[in-house]
Amino acid sequence: MVRTKFTTNTIYGSALAIIFGLALLLRTYFPHDTVFLKNWIKFKWYDSWYHMRLVENLVHHFPSRIQFDPYTAFPHGQAVFFAPLPDLLLGFFIWLFSAGSPSKEMIETLGAYFPAILGALVIIPVFFIGKELFNKKVGLLAAALVMIFPGQFLLRSLLGFTDHHVAETLFISAVMLFFILALKSKNETQVSYDKLKHKDWVTLKKPLIYSLLAGISLGLYLLSWSAGAFFIFIILLAILLQHVSDHMRSRSTDYLCIIGIPSFLIALLIVLPFIGDFGMGEMQITALLIGLLGLPILSVISMLMIKKNISRIYYPLVITILVGTALAILHLISPSLFDSIVGEFYRFKLTGGMLTIGEVQPLTLPHAWEEFTTSFYLSLISLVAVAYLVIKEGAPDKMLLLTWSLLIFLAMFGQNRFAYYYAVNAALLTAYLSWITVGFVKAKVIPESIREGWTRGKETLAVEKKESKKSKKSKRRKVETKRTRKGTLIAGHPISKYVFSIITILILFFLVFYPNIGMAINTANKAHQPDEGWHEVLTWMRENTPEPFEDADFFYEIYEKPAEGEAYSYPDSAYGVMAWWDYGHWITYIAHRIPNSNPHQVAVREAAQYFTAQDEESANKLLDDMGSRYVVIDFLTALHDLSPVTSSRGKFGPIAIWAGMKVSDFFGIYYYRSQSGVVEPVVLYHPKYYQSMSTRLYVFEGKQVTPDNSTIVISYINRTNDRGNSYKEITSYQKFATYYEAVSFIESHGKNYVVVGMDQFTSPIPLEKLEHYSLVHASPTTLTIASRDKTSTVKIFEYTP
Repeated sequence: MVRTKFTTNTIYGSALAIIFGLALLLRTYFPHDTVFLKNWIKFKWYDSWYHMRLVENLVHHFPSRIQFDPYTAFPHGQAVFFAPLPDLLLGFFIWLFSAGSPSKEMIETLGAYFPAILGALVIIPVFFIGKELFNKKVGLLAAALVMIFPGQFLLRSLLGFTDHHVAETLFISAVMLFFILALKSKNETQVSYDKLKHKDWVTLKKPLIYSLLAGISLGLYLLSWSAGAFFIFIILLAILLQHVSDHMRSRSTDYLCIIGIPSFLIALLIVLPFIGDFGMGEMQITALLIGLLGLPILSVISMLMIKKNISRIYYPLVITILVGTALAILHLISPSLFDSIVGEFYRFKLTGGMLTIGEVQPLTLPHAWEEFTTSFYLSLISLVAVAYLVIKEGAPDKMLLLTWSLLIFLAMFGQNRFAYYYAVNAALLTAYLSWITVGFVKAKVIPESIREGWTRGKETLAVEKKESKKSKKSKRRKVETKRTRKGTLIAGHPISKYVFSIITILILFFLVFYPNIGMAINTANKAHQPDEGWHEVLTWMRENTPEPFEDADFFYEIYEKPAEGEAYSYPDSAYGVMAWWDYGHWITYIAHRIPNSNPHQVAVREAAQYFTAQDEESANKLLDDMGSRYVVIDFLTALHDLSPVTSSRGKFGPIAIWAGMKVSDFFGIYYYRSQSGVVEPVVLYHPKYYQSMSTRLYVFEGKQVTPDNSTIVISYINRTNDRGNSYKEITSYQKFATYYEAVSFIESHGKNYVVVGMDQFTSPIPLEKLEHYSLVHASPTTLTIASRDKTSTVKIFEYTP
């Protein structure tokens, strides 16, 4: 019988393959039924639909992707600024598998699976990063962890989330892997300028190959996210800090320049052909040029200071003065470029309407738990351990890990969506902490006698195995061997080694992995927008409204980009569709119609002003200016309090903020004292809420409204609670049969009396009929409201000037 010998590489390779399979299973099996519906494939959220719009067009003209799209942002159209690589990759595989003639079903099916495959592939660079930084065990733990984190990384790599984020994570992980390999290889080959001068390619071969691969990966990353210059600055900062560390330790800094320059040069050559298109601009070029010019300058300064025997302690001071001077000169020469560079580090601190977008809001501690569970806190402890290693040893690979992790951690607290980047760091750091904890327990907690027993037991078993292969032994020898083994078992306790291993695995599982499992499955199972109502309404719109370009096949053409500063030349048949900006890409892809606003925040202020407009005349002017013919509105756009529906809030509050108005003008939280004396909050709606176009269209469908015993007048006083927070406490409440009786009452009682409504679907004020709007279609999907039986979730109105 032939016995198969399993090598360490085979075991780890098999384990990694299993983790990959589980990662793919989690990302495809659980969300399958929420993506592949009866008659359509539902991509998740918003930008996924526009990527599919680009890919669907791309496969008809492969490898050409449109640079301008007239099917969005009417009446101007919009340049496409999504970085091209994710769409080109997906389009290539679709084009390849379909032999150049794909069906819509194949396009959407492969498109749905694309992010799940990329997400599962991320475990490979994560494993090798962990292996190179620490060891294979850490790499394997990190790969398993990143597979199962329940937050942004899992969400954005699920079946149907066909966005560019998971491609970013994959390529930046590859960038860091190859940089780490290049930095580590310098220890093996002693990279220096002297070796480069004498063309010692045997010595330079390995670090230069890794540098080349890092540059290719960096170029691919920049082609996946047009705002990726931030990561170039992370790498540059790590190199700068390592320069200082090496100089202060009297170590050569040659390798940093020799490794860094080829990487930045290769990345520059990759992105250069795309500059000016797809959002690729001067920031990427500037960041790469800073690397190409800055690294030699750092090396020259270091060598000159050593040559002139200048104290090493002055090196950080010289570098600080140099960087400050360079920034000051840049500010004088090109203020816009200076602002762009500084803005890279402030991009994560947003204000105003942008803060109403869920994914860009700052991370909170409860949200951090939802992202990483225990690993959020464990990774912070591990960061301290890595910082200690950097201070103690000055290893460049650990410096890169530390700088990378800290800056992404800060970015994540600026915008929570960047948790999909930190997932890699959290996995690596948690895996490292787990490994050193096990080592500490083994070395400091397990008694020395037991550890010696493990060694003796291992040696005894090895001797026994060797003896068993010999020819026949005497009976006496067998008895002695059994006695020896028995004595070793009792004295040395070798079985305790396996008990310790099992206990360690269980502790790691329940502390690190178990909290993630249920949450990850819940994330994977969760259904996302758009719902059946939106799909039905937009399908109806595609089939029952006029073609904006007369020829429906124009949707699949390559469009000529207008000259800089000019709008697209639309035919007279073209028109816009007004909807809140979230829904613009759905309108483009599903309805083949042209939204006025879209998730790129194009015309978001105009859309907000329209939905909060207080009279039909001003609302109509906005639609006339934007060339709109239809208005699509859903319950989320019109409502604030969704507690009867989903126990959450709608979009009306954020819409008011985008319009530059105060939310308190439309509704507010008041407090009343219950019979038990407890102060309870209640949301009350002001007349402006009912007068807004969103309410008049969605809630009242443009009809005239006359209040019937629904006008409420309250009085209130401003109070301050024990924490110093002010609030409005209701002091009186009265309902009137007509609005005019209420107005008369207020006029005779003073300013602290106001008209309010308690129900979003029951107006306390009279409303005129909207003369220029007609309801042409409503979704069959409905929701039930307390004061009203049912209403459609989505409605389409035709506007007639």
